[in-house]
Amino acid sequence: MCVWVAAASMQAWTGIVPALIAAQLFAADYALWRARGKPWHDPLVIVLLLPAIACGLWIGVGGLVTGMHRGGPGRLLLEVGPGLALTGLACTLVSYHGRHRP
Repeated sequence: MCVWVAAASMQAWTGIVPALIAAQLFAADYALWRARGKPWHDPLVIVLLLPAIACGLWIGVGGLVTGMHRGGPGRLLLEVGPGLALTGLACTLVSYHGRHRP
């Protein structure tokens, strides 16, 4: 999803930069989680994903906030849809990393 946003948005501050930051955070989070032995509840692994949530939200609303002119389908395809997808993915990973042993 990050690659799609970075390649298709053609906008640095509302697409490319937040997508690249989110991709780096996802990769760093996964590497840290694996390095620590896949713990059930690791605050550092969880906190590392919080900026990725912000990046997903910014991708979704950044074009509106900055006044970028796009048609409805373009906004849905390049901003709102990918922004919601990245936010949902990051939130799902936070809940997965934050689970407790049964």
